[in-house]
Amino acid sequence: MFKHSPYIIPCFRANVSFENNVNLYNLLLEYASEGSLANRLRNYNSLPKVEVKKHTKNVLLGLSCIHNNGIIHCDIKPGNILLVGRDKTAKIADFGLFVTLEQGMNQKQGVIRGTERYMAPESVINTEYTPQVDIWALGCTVYELITGTPLWEDADGDDVLEKIEFEEPKFQNSKLSNEAQDFLEKCLMKNPSTCWTADLLLNHTFLQNSSKLANTAKTRKKKSDSMSLLHKPIQKITFKIGHHKFSRQLLDSKPLLDKPIQKITFKIGNHKFVRQFPDVKEVENETCGKVPGTDNT
Repeated sequence: MFKHSPYIIPCFRANVSFENNVNLYNLLLEYASEGSLANRLRNYNSLPKVEVKKHTKNVLLGLSCIHNNGIIHCDIKPGNILLVGRDKTAKIADFGLFVTLEQGMNQKQGVIRGTERYMAPESVINTEYTPQVDIWALGCTVYELITGTPLWEDADGDDVLEKIEFEEPKFQNSKLSNEAQDFLEKCLMKNPSTCWTADLLLNHTFLQNSSKLANTAKTRKKKSDSMSLLHKPIQKITFKIGHHKFSRQLLDSKPLLDKPIQKITFKIGNHKFVRQFPDVKEVENETCGKVPGTDNT
């Protein structure tokens, strides 16, 4: 159903086997080489705002596809958002708790779906499930990605569920811009009928120019890498011609390791001399040599 969305982990093959009176479901899924957002949080505590905006936009594009196909995920959280490829494209995974819109409207009393910290109020009080439960969970996730702390960080277990049901979410934090706070307010509405949809949130100012910002960050990194070459230590190559020594200074030649031959050209009076080296390593280790065509006596 979602195989054409680049923001949802695709299932290439599925089968069911029966072993020891238990049904075993085997799924062949896309490999997420960069782990999950939960891994990123464990490693870095919080993420750069440019990265958060990029991931948020990708997840919203995935949710838009899911919701427009009549499905509610019911378990959006950092651990279920996987990062694929070198560009770390965020993709939604794990549909083990999903329901259709029709099933969500007829949710049985006492049945709770989701992970406690990311559950919407209507999930806790056993009312009908709507796509807004995914939007609420996304709001909790975005808050955690920016601040490095869960929205309900001072509570566990039943205490979390009680806070979700009876308290308004508080997300005043110095790491949150005004746009980020407004975005979270649109996600974390206690009344699901006033909560924004995925399609509406994609046009929120918090996400505007997110792609441009991500590209700018990559460009700055490339420029930084290039400029770092200018600060490499100087190497000195010394040549001896007869009883005279000549030297030439070079920047660190590590970036040239892929080149098979290095040439050093210098002039003495009206004469031009060229020396070739089979590789840079020889240049780095050579301290005294003979210029081709000269007598080293």
